[in-house]
Amino acid sequence: MLHAFLREKPARVITTLRNTEVQWHLSKIARETGTTYVYITKFISDLSRRGLVTIASKGKLRIAKLTDRGMEIANMIEELRKKLE
Repeated sequence: MLHAFLREKPARVITTLRNTEVQWHLSKIARETGTTYVYITKFISDLSRRGLVTIASKGKLRIAKLTDRGMEIANMIEELRKKLE
């Protein structure tokens, strides 16, 4: 799974979820990150299985939120990005 965070698309998705002021439903994540809904659905499900994201249903929407562990990883990815700039 480590290799997933080193690629641009997965890193962009997980760092986007750092913004806790937004309710991140799956289609909104796809729009914000320039990815497809299908990709987001699979990737978020994988993150959920690994305990990095929780998924809650709100009507027809599925809301994703980083767990504490997921937030730690997202912060590390962001720090790494800044160091590489």
